Amino acid sequence: MTRARPRRRGLPALAGGSMTGLPPRSSSTIAVLGAGGFIGSHLVPALAAREGTSVLAVDRSFDKLTVPSESAGRVERRQASLSDPGVIEEITARAGVVVSLTALCNPALYNTQPLEVIDANYTDLVPLVKLCAARGRRLIHFSTCEVYGRQALDRNGRRQRQMDEESTMLCLGPVASERWSYAAAKQLLERVVWAHGLHAGLRFTIVRPFNVIGPRMDFIPGVDGEGIPRVLASFMHALMTGQDLSLVDGGRQRRAFMDVGEFVDAVVRIIDRPRACDGQILNLGSGVNDVSIAHLARAMIAAYRAARPDAPRPKLRAVSARAFYGDGYDDSVRRVPSVAKAERLLGGWRARRKLAEMLPAIVDDYLQRYEAAVLAPRPARAAAGGRGGRGAGS
Repeated sequence: MTRARPRRRGLPALAGGSMTGLPPRSSSTIAVLGAGGFIGSHLVPALAAREGTSVLAVDRSFDKLTVPSESAGRVERRQASLSDPGVIEEITARAGVVVSLTALCNPALYNTQPLEVIDANYTDLVPLVKLCAARGRRLIHFSTCEVYGRQALDRNGRRQRQMDEESTMLCLGPVASERWSYAAAKQLLERVVWAHGLHAGLRFTIVRPFNVIGPRMDFIPGVDGEGIPRVLASFMHALMTGQDLSLVDGGRQRRAFMDVGEFVDAVVRIIDRPRACDGQILNLGSGVNDVSIAHLARAMIAAYRAARPDAPRPKLRAVSARAFYGDGYDDSVRRVPSVAKAERLLGGWRARRKLAEMLPAIVDDYLQRYEAAVLAPRPARAAAGGRGGRGAGS
């Protein structure tokens, strides 16, 4: 099995330049850490479109980030790493609000690179939390729905249909199931954020995204990354290369896929509603897309064949998690959120787009970005790749 190489969403290695000598904090400046990744590339333009807002976009690469010309002047790009001396200090000196998207989130890495996963999702971010608290900056911290663990259980251990911020316990698998290294790191950082809010005056909102999808997701092996990407990119890679679509453990796992545009709308509302959202943990997900991975595979096949009607009809193939991901992999069978709290606090916000509405644009995006490289002769494909594969996600 090919092992995925470590890839951080957000702030990996320094790509050049320091952040010294920047002007002091402005309440209208929002720092977006991980601005060049999947969600960041959608969030930054949405923030920059607002009059009176400036965005400090921080990442190692901005290949995915495009800002319309009419608002491009409101975005300042900084290639930097949180681990570089003085970077966190300078970010918090510039911005009144810090949106932290940075993470290493790829299930193929959780049980193959657990030390890197723990550092990227916990160790490297603790200093940011501390400095935001010390300087009175508002922190919008992106956690994950994976903190809920294998299944939704209430405080008495009874099963729940949905994962709820207030009542669902956080129940991860055993230590030997290293797949939970990501969720454990994220959960501990949530507790650090919460404790700084309760005991050190930090203004914060914790966001738990549920399977956000859209254009500009992930990488394609052999083109701009190596190893195993997340499920949509894995399926698209198989479709473009004429391979079977692999259903891990038969694809019976259920997810609630959410459109990235609706997700960004919710994040903007969180930023605009500090009185309602400070000190809160919010699930952001869809209440209309409770589907299995097998259903997703069939829906992607339909969307792909609509775009490429002459392509051969692919097959679905069941594969064990161990064969696909290696030892130590585990998963939640059903991951569906309660979104009542978010809908109540975010002024009527609700995710309405169904999976069939989202997939055509996602398929078209993959085809535009990758089809030529995937179908090119192998030497040309090798030349196109080599960047190590990066890309953010939910």
